[in-house]
Amino acid sequence: MAYNRINKLRQMQEVVEVYCREKKDGISTAYVYREFIHKQFHISIKTLYNYLGTPISRELKIEQEKAQAK
Repeated sequence: MAYNRINKLRQMQEVVEVYCREKKDGISTAYVYREFIHKQFHISIKTLYNYLGTPISRELKIEQEKAQAK
């Protein structure tokens, strides 16, 4: 569970890393979702697609800069 934006972005980054590690030519996104993502993170496939479309590194950097400024 994410208690703040930085933790949520870190979780998103972890999901995308697992996806990139397991996704190979000839393997569908649905298969990677069923076999690896859903079993570990318990998210929907729509959420996976949202995570894949999010510029996580950029947003994480912005949030960390905000946290340091406080």
